[in-house]
Formats: sequence, structure tokens, C-alpha cells
Amino acid sequence: MSKHPRLPHPPTGPHSVEELGHAQNPAWWTVMAIGILSGGIGTLAVILLSPTLGIVAAILAVVTIVAGVVMARMGMGSYTYSKGGDSATDSESLGIQ
Repeated sequence: MSKHPRLPHPPTGPHSVEELGHAQNPAWWTVMAIGILSGGIGTLAVILLSPTLGIVAAILAVVTIVAGVVMARMGMGSYTYSKGGDSATDSESLGIQ
């Protein structure tokens, strides 16, 4: 259960639901690029029956998760980079009180 109460209506204004998550941050792009590469290599490993490529794909999958978490904690996963600015993690900018 969420610690925040449900809003009676969708948020409006500059940070409405439609505007959040447009992939405008480096962490998302990095995770997607490495993840797609990992999936492609994994698919190729299955087609070619190559354990070596399978191991490479598994390692890339782990790197994808680690890179996403590290980049998000470095601030590259937020929607703004300025201190005090609105961000997707700022509950007031999301309309949560």
C-alpha cells in the first residue's frame, strides 16, 4: 500500500502524468541501450547455441541493472539537474501532499 493518498483527479499543470517519463534522462537511455544489446546477444546465443555468448549476455544484463541504479543515484535519472528544481521525485511537483 502506498504511503501517499490517491489524488481525486489526475494531476494537471507543468508536471501532469502525460509529461512525466518521456525518457529525457541519461540513465533511461543507457539502461535501454545496454538492455537491447544484451537481449540481442542473448537471442543470438540461443540461435547459435553458444554458451559463451549466453554468458556475455548475462553479464551485460547485470551491467544494465548496475548502470541504471548507479546513474540514478548520481542524479542522472531525474528530470531536472538543478537543486531546488522540480523533479519527478519531488512529491509536491507530482501533486502528492
